Amino acid sequence: LDLDLDLDLDLDLQWKKNAQWMETMRHRLKKNLIDGLGEGIVRDNGPFFHRERLPNTLSVGFKAVEAGELLNQIQMQVACSAGSACHASGGELSSVLEAMAVPTEYARGTLRLSTGPDTTEQEIDDASAIIVKAVKTQLGMI
Repeated sequence: LDLDLDLDLDLDLQWKKNAQWMETMRHRLKKNLIDGLGEGIVRDNGPFFHRERLPNTLSVGFKAVEAGELLNQIQMQVACSAGSACHASGGELSSVLEAMAVPTEYARGTLRLSTGPDTTEQEIDDASAIIVKAVKTQLGMI
């Protein structure tokens, strides 16, 4: 019985450590994107309150950007998804982003990015640099 309790405590401690690291990496990613593009272009689509968020997931919208085009530019370098910004046919906004009250000009450029317990700071910095460059290219900033 004591061995089971020790194992449960070890697993709980490891989960908390992993969650804290993934959250730290998510914050770094968001900060890098904002630093590279500005707060007017980058919108965090997630819940405002920390307790309502997953530690590893960042839903981020880029103003006046098309997520499909962005994915085409970065898909071989950064693993991410379009975040359900549009349905495949018709280009309508997804009900999920509508329910989250994401403005249309950000919703169409939404990416969903995830971190993991083994994600490194260098990987975050590299991925954010790739995304920033692709967004700037799409917006005609470079």
